[in-house]
Amino acid sequence: MVRPAPSLLVLTGLLTLLTTPAAAQEEPTAPIKTSIKTCGAYTLKLSENGFDDPADRVSITRGGVTSATISDTAVDVNWCRDVTGDGVPEVLLSGFSGGAHCCFTHTLYSLTTPPRKLLTYFGAHSDGLDARQLDGKGPLELVGSDWRFAYAYGLSFAESIPLPVVFSYVNGQYVDNTRSFPGFLRGFTGPASTVNDKSSGGDVLANYATLVAIGQPGEAQGYVQKLPARFRAWLTNYGPDIRQVMNDYGMTDWPVRAGVPFSAARLGLGGAFTAPGKREYLGLVAQGNAATLRLYRPQGAEIVAGPALLSGPIRSQADGYLDTAWFPLTTVRRASGRDDALVFDERSGSARYLAYRVSAGAVTELKDDALAVTARLLGDLSNVAKQVASQYRDVRRTPAQVAEVQRRIDAAAARAQPWLKLTNADLPPARTLGNFGFDSLELSQDSAAQARAVLPVSLGFTNETTDSEYIDGERYTMTINLTRGAQGWAVKDWTLAAREGELYPDGP
Repeated sequence: MVRPAPSLLVLTGLLTLLTTPAAAQEEPTAPIKTSIKTCGAYTLKLSENGFDDPADRVSITRGGVTSATISDTAVDVNWCRDVTGDGVPEVLLSGFSGGAHCCFTHTLYSLTTPPRKLLTYFGAHSDGLDARQLDGKGPLELVGSDWRFAYAYGLSFAESIPLPVVFSYVNGQYVDNTRSFPGFLRGFTGPASTVNDKSSGGDVLANYATLVAIGQPGEAQGYVQKLPARFRAWLTNYGPDIRQVMNDYGMTDWPVRAGVPFSAARLGLGGAFTAPGKREYLGLVAQGNAATLRLYRPQGAEIVAGPALLSGPIRSQADGYLDTAWFPLTTVRRASGRDDALVFDERSGSARYLAYRVSAGAVTELKDDALAVTARLLGDLSNVAKQVASQYRDVRRTPAQVAEVQRRIDAAAARAQPWLKLTNADLPPARTLGNFGFDSLELSQDSAAQARAVLPVSLGFTNETTDSEYIDGERYTMTINLTRGAQGWAVKDWTLAAREGELYPDGP
């Protein structure tokens, strides 16, 4: 068969393709669209390239001089207005990373000479900040969203509801001041009588968490008791974790109010550390290559920082996320009404928990104490899970490295064995424990001679099909009974009971 001759157009196109230099065939790198906006005395130049490279940019310029630039997959100018009340406009710029729902980052500049950055806010799934007058005077407040419960406790994203976050203009910058507006927060709650079996779990969770935030634990618990059975069981199951997650709500900027740059990565716990009824923040803040723990406390209308309590190296602080091998994990309310802190520490390569009592100027590690003994038990079980899971990590290892992993597993399992003898739970061998974790801990009894620790835990074991370091776990209530004898505090026994109350037992 004789094939027809290719057309001149095809041949010409092929010849052009073969003879065109490679550089000329590459995608253009110039932005697709450039636009100009004006805010006050400054020009805002947007260079947008859709979702392609290079990243989009928005720059603040004046007289040919660029004062600031943000770049992201997509950028925008949200608004230009005077929100501080000084006669100089502010501009809110946003960047979007390009995910299905996430993530937005917002940066606020006052267009003084030169412009001053007043706020950087990670908005997650929210595309802006709303300027509102909430206290009836002075600069406007900026209202955004706190997405700490996105996808939480079995929720889908569609059901997830953000909590409000309120930024106030304090000492020349906008800081999270949400807890100063309890009336505003209450406006986001609804009565339990409006909830039925078909209601959104996100709304129910947001209502409960908001009542916890405004300092109404009795009202929050009453709300739970009036809910339909499925929601009541769900919040009973996850209530301790929710309350713990909420303890830093509206407080994460306390270090900023005390003088820390708002660009510094930080994390922490809210609690009553020095006396019952106090509201204080135990904050871990990045400073260079180290993170420093301090207690931040109100002093009149100001927030002041105490002396350095602990310090340690940082693994990473990219994008404002503080990654350290040690950090304050949870607060534990004691019989005195004060909160002690549990600190997670894996700087040695092994996981452990340490219990600390916090004062205004120092922290003291607890030794012969019910919480300290509880922490040792939890730490040894967590370390077994850490070492067991590590053998499934997707990395190449030499025979010597494989042997070292197994040695660590054996050592961790041997260390945990005395604790395992104190439970009647029917557990597989310690060397198969690949998931053990918790987010909250309560001492339901805390006397001079007896104590009981109760905590929801995640517990999971490996088997012959395990091929990932991420090992699924089931939720249990772990109850640890302790007594104090002539040799000091010791664990008497501990139990595990399956924890009921999933919102979607078979998945959403």
